[in-house]
Amino acid sequence: MERVIICVKLLHHQLLRELSKLRSWRSFGWLALDYACVLLVAGCAVGFHLIRQEQGIHWAWEVPVVVLAVFHLGILQHRIALVGHEASHGLLLPSRCWNDCVANLLTFYPLFSDIRLYRKRHLGHHLHPNDHEHDPNLFGGKSERIWAKFPMGKQKFARCFYLMFFWPPFVLRNLLDLFLSLTVGTRGAACSADSGKSRVPLLGRVWFILSSWLLVACVWSGVRSWPALILLTAVALLVWVWLPAQAFCDVAGKSPGALKLAALQKLSFNALLLLLLGGLSQEFGGGVIVGFVVLWLCPLIYVFPYLMLLREIYQHANAGKDDLNNSRIMHVDIYTRWALLGYGNDYHLVHHLYPNIPHDRLAEVHDALMQESGEYAAQVGESYGVVCAPRGRRSILDMLAQ
Repeated sequence: MERVIICVKLLHHQLLRELSKLRSWRSFGWLALDYACVLLVAGCAVGFHLIRQEQGIHWAWEVPVVVLAVFHLGILQHRIALVGHEASHGLLLPSRCWNDCVANLLTFYPLFSDIRLYRKRHLGHHLHPNDHEHDPNLFGGKSERIWAKFPMGKQKFARCFYLMFFWPPFVLRNLLDLFLSLTVGTRGAACSADSGKSRVPLLGRVWFILSSWLLVACVWSGVRSWPALILLTAVALLVWVWLPAQAFCDVAGKSPGALKLAALQKLSFNALLLLLLGGLSQEFGGGVIVGFVVLWLCPLIYVFPYLMLLREIYQHANAGKDDLNNSRIMHVDIYTRWALLGYGNDYHLVHHLYPNIPHDRLAEVHDALMQESGEYAAQVGESYGVVCAPRGRRSILDMLAQ
């Protein structure tokens, strides 16, 4: 990419090679901690629910507990997605095959997404940051509805974005924007020049959708016997083997065999999730399904897309399109960094300059650039705090207003 080649000149190649070395154990360690927090938050909410029922406490006392749990589970889902962002750049594991496989299982599939869909969108964002015509993050009318409103004063920003979190149509529209940018907004080339005219790739989608719905019907209709599940699994597997690899190919430059294997992997994950929920609901009752919907699907639908939008605004709104002004460096409080700008997203300008450097080395790159590149030091935009900044400094909202 030309943009990256230009920016490499800012630092010595030897330093870049050293900083580009993966330390996968760090990402996996933080991801394990995020999942542990998911279990802790969800467990506390479920525990309070059981205690409330046992003690006969009024249900209204459970409302603030559930609201807090849903909000923080949405934060944790967002953090898990940020690990997926790292993986989309091949920064989780050295092997691209294992990188994508593990990222799907641990980050994308639990969020009902796929690394190849995200990568198609995200690489377009890196090539055309803040370009209203080509940046896929701004598809779906987002550039006119949101980005065109900047610069924006602090009070108006609070009304238009902070308070609008409590207006469901606003947040659900963000979910629609995210869906469009992952599908229609990033429609890529087919595997071959004439595959767009062929109906072969449609067979893979039909197989996945039909198999998924049959699994759902089998699990939730009460047909949970092992013979029925084994028969359904065997039929789905035989059809998968029979279908040609081209039936799963919808990404240019991607091996059809790898895409076919990814489709089986995703279906297997969904099947195991359904079987787990079905088994738990059979053992403990329908409350398991209610808990899954409230504590995982609700944050994913409502909180997660809002945090995605807010992070994008902090990083790119009211910014330019050039290498050194398309994003900013954000020094924020610990909670904001954890909830919104984790995994190096507070050093987002550096990530755009060097997308192949892991998140845990971006601060070092920023410090090196400040010392070695007068061009970078003169143009970089640094913010201190979100709303208010120390004297002589600018906060994120100050930068969004100027």
